[in-house]
Amino acid sequence: MRRVFPALLAAVLLAGPAAGAEAWVTNQGDSSVTRLDTAAGKVLATHPVCREPAGIAVAPAGGRVFVTCPGSGEVARLDPSTGSLAARVAVGQGAVGIDTDPDGRRAYVADWYGNRLLVLDGDTLATLGSVPLGPVPAGVTLLPGGRQALVAVRDADQVALVDLESLSVAATIPVGRHPFGIGVDPEARRAYVANVESDDLSVIDLERRVEVGRVKVGSHPYAAAVTPDGAKAYVTNQQGNSLSVVDTATLSVTATIPVGEYPEGIAADPAGDRVYVACWFDNILAVVDTGNDSVAARLPTGDGPRAFGRFLIP
Repeated sequence: MRRVFPALLAAVLLAGPAAGAEAWVTNQGDSSVTRLDTAAGKVLATHPVCREPAGIAVAPAGGRVFVTCPGSGEVARLDPSTGSLAARVAVGQGAVGIDTDPDGRRAYVADWYGNRLLVLDGDTLATLGSVPLGPVPAGVTLLPGGRQALVAVRDADQVALVDLESLSVAATIPVGRHPFGIGVDPEARRAYVANVESDDLSVIDLERRVEVGRVKVGSHPYAAAVTPDGAKAYVTNQQGNSLSVVDTATLSVTATIPVGEYPEGIAADPAGDRVYVACWFDNILAVVDTGNDSVAARLPTGDGPRAFGRFLIP
């Protein structure tokens, strides 16, 4: 059981207008997904899923929700209209990172132990193919258009750029130590990679396919998200219990925001004024106002929220 602060178990709105997305948060501790209305600041439902879910990928159109469950070695698909399990399949214990193409026709799963990227049919979850990678692939992020994906290959200290049409690695890009989560700006010009062991953020020029900068952030950065205007990148620092705010023009940290204990998954609202952060040990989804870089709300989740991946429906 994770440590819980009772005061945080109510959706305490601290500031800001009632605007936001619908969030689907994986809860590893109680094997569920919490569905939240971030505008109203309330839980809409809690849905049981496969054991110990971690990764999540919502199809941008909102038609499908995919979840990885390392505890049971499965990938599941939820119907977002009801939250019910529509399909589930065993893929092995290494399924953690996941993303999906815009219409949910395919799901792409990083196989931590199999050193590969799995391609699953979005309807049946049957394996359609795979791409060999280096050791311990973690985060998966599709680029806009859905034809390429970035995969953090943790133990190789690199990011693989995967061509999803030919199912081949188009490039490998050296980054910091133990890369994990990846954020991409809306125009797909740059990627921002959280490096857990070197406590920094790698900046990749996607056209040139090279690292062009590295920014020191907090302790054990886990994942990153970029605002819709591309001006800021936000990085979750697991052991710093904070977010680092990075100015993408100067590649400097402009603020550090305390958010909650052990922040992990992060997503930026397409509306542009909110960032959502799953705090694993506090059982909350922290809502950060990107205008003043402060916590605007703390919303309750289930036990052990991870929300590693694309978890917002605009």
